[in-house]
Amino acid sequence: MRIGMAIYNFNPRKGGAERYAYDLAINLAKRGHEIYVYCSRGVWIQGIHFIRINTTPYPRWLRNFSFAIKHHKYARAFPLDVMLGFGNTLELDVYQSHGGVQQIWLEREIASYDNPREQRYRAFLLRHSLNQKLQEWVAEYPIRNRRYKRIVAISEMVKQHMVEHYGLKDTIDVVYNGVDTERFHPAEKMPEGIFTILFSAGNFRLKGLHPLLLAVKELKKETKGFQLLVMGRGRQKRYERLIDEIDIRDVVRFIGERSSPEDVYRSAHVLAHPTFYDACSLTTMEAMASGLPVITTRWNGASALITDKEGYVLEEPYDISGLSSAIKALFNEERRTQMGCNARSRLGTYTIERNVDAMEKIFFEVCNGG
Repeated sequence: MRIGMAIYNFNPRKGGAERYAYDLAINLAKRGHEIYVYCSRGVWIQGIHFIRINTTPYPRWLRNFSFAIKHHKYARAFPLDVMLGFGNTLELDVYQSHGGVQQIWLEREIASYDNPREQRYRAFLLRHSLNQKLQEWVAEYPIRNRRYKRIVAISEMVKQHMVEHYGLKDTIDVVYNGVDTERFHPAEKMPEGIFTILFSAGNFRLKGLHPLLLAVKELKKETKGFQLLVMGRGRQKRYERLIDEIDIRDVVRFIGERSSPEDVYRSAHVLAHPTFYDACSLTTMEAMASGLPVITTRWNGASALITDKEGYVLEEPYDISGLSSAIKALFNEERRTQMGCNARSRLGTYTIERNVDAMEKIFFEVCNGG
């Protein structure tokens, strides 16, 4: 098949959608398909056709809008069998949003601001933002106008949100992200030393670092035999004052972004991911594949993969009591070990190959009129 996909930045280091598009393109190309990537920036790979879309970089609304408009024009220039869109294009056959429903994401984004005054200010800006309005219009255009052949949700949560928001019938495919289970695997033996809680994110605020720090404060009242490891490129300075104010400096360590996160997973005991919104957190899935029990919220699409045998799912990020209690429960080595084994077993089948198989099947069905 000749398969097209459009992503502004075809670079696995930029984010979850970009990483997914990169892996999918490479794996489909290995299976003999012709892959056409429409992007403005990216990592160029031999054997994949790149169609560069020149956009106006600033302001942001014009960049995103011009990408969608120019892709609409360029997509017709090549005889493709199927076009995969990620909610950033007008022209597509298969719709797969990695950000979920824009309006739901926006409200959860607003909820993630811990300062009431800042929250009101951000709410006003986001709800009146031209960039947000245009992003929502582009994302919804193919659905509102029935200009698609299949819709793929990356989690049951996203599927339900789409059914409710768009008034769609229950005819959406669910294809969860895949994990490189050979790269992300449990340590040969349980990590020794101090009990380590891992938090990993690119956006510390949206993924719940603030409530996690408050939970750590509660934990410290009972013990000092633990540490919180914060991995990622989030804004550390935003949390420095809070860490000092609640006196947890001695148990919190920022380690920045790592090129080999799998090594960090294997050195930790539990992943805490009290997110305000994740369509389907790859971090959660990678941690589970690495044999870590996970604590997250129902606002994480990947939480559907977690039962009380693999971890804990909270209703909301600011359930500080529930969050600290869940972490405390995992101080028990026997419980932690069993949950970690169950988590690995649960994620063992959610491989990249499984994801590519499912997407390839959908592409074939679209090509054959299905």
